[in-house]
Amino acid sequence: MNRMQMVRTLRRRTSWVFSGLGPRKLFNMLVGGFQFATKQERMAAWPVILKIDISPVCNLRCTICVHADAHGNPALEKQDFRGAHRMTVDQFRRIVEEVGGKSNAVSLYTWGDPMTHPDLDEMCGIARRNGLQVHISTNFSFALSDDRIRSLVTSGLTHLTVCVDGLTQEKYQRTRVGGRIDWVVDNLRRVTALKRELGLTYPIVEVQYIQFQHNLDEVEAARKLCEGFGVDEFSPIPGGLHNYTDLDPGKFTIHGPKPNRRIPQCYWPHFAMTIKWNGDTLPCCTYRIGAQHTQQPNPEARVMGNVFATSVREVWNSEAYRMSRRLVSNPERDRTEPALRDNFCHGCWIIYDTDAAAKWKMYSKHAYEDVFRLDDRGRPSRIAAARAITPTAEAGRS
Repeated sequence: MNRMQMVRTLRRRTSWVFSGLGPRKLFNMLVGGFQFATKQERMAAWPVILKIDISPVCNLRCTICVHADAHGNPALEKQDFRGAHRMTVDQFRRIVEEVGGKSNAVSLYTWGDPMTHPDLDEMCGIARRNGLQVHISTNFSFALSDDRIRSLVTSGLTHLTVCVDGLTQEKYQRTRVGGRIDWVVDNLRRVTALKRELGLTYPIVEVQYIQFQHNLDEVEAARKLCEGFGVDEFSPIPGGLHNYTDLDPGKFTIHGPKPNRRIPQCYWPHFAMTIKWNGDTLPCCTYRIGAQHTQQPNPEARVMGNVFATSVREVWNSEAYRMSRRLVSNPERDRTEPALRDNFCHGCWIIYDTDAAAKWKMYSKHAYEDVFRLDDRGRPSRIAAARAITPTAEAGRS
């Protein structure tokens, strides 16, 4: 994710991030903004947003994701996802009770689909009772009963994002491998209908339409369909045909830190925290993705601490987190403080000059057929020659 995309993402999330601001949360946000602008390393403010990956398990094998079919990709072959990899209700409650009344929002997903967690609805209720806005993003490709739809809609969930990559099955499944668009559309229809029936404001329903050259002709039809259902927001999003592991450290050249600027060059370490299902904590969810769920503990994951072993507050002001804030505040410190090179943020294209953009295969520059071929079942595999394609330096990522 480049800086422009960070701003774009924050704009789309405005209603989620800024809804329900009471005096204490507003004060916390203002203190955090002041500490960000003044490049402070130890935070008096609490994280405004927590991304809690209640389970990294997913039901699909989307081409961009760490769940994608490996097809000879060593980084994907090392990924390890099991049904037992999920946060317990008590562990989740401990986190949200600590930040409740201070933080403003939680997002209950990162690399998995939250709908795979059997206790999702209960967790939404716990977070809401602790005064938090509650967001999930899901592929929604599940055969959900009416009772399950009702349970989700009335759980306390405040913001629901559903990802769509096309309206026809042939186009949708090119990137949402293993998914069914008819299930997605039917679930959306029933969610919005139930909201109207019950007279509910929440959850706010957003459809993210991931754009590729092969599905651009279906964007307006999808928009009209969603507007007809009563979806609150329809967001076309630029799609990428690369895989997250293509951007792992070591896959691109780091030329050096970017010059110091007046304010920090990334907002994540001052405002947000990403918590994995096992309590391990990261400053963001857009870097070192391929290292987070490998079969063996991976030192390249570079976790900041564990909130189950200590607490959110202790991890938030740990030495590792302070080092991240030091790096984003002035990347040039890398030259005089060698210890910073062991930090999670080292090498990130937001604060370092790199050639990582050459790995992004964005929809505006690449047709699907440049990168993938389809088998007889319509499942994609990456064309070996695609690794040699060098697009222009257009960056992107959700």
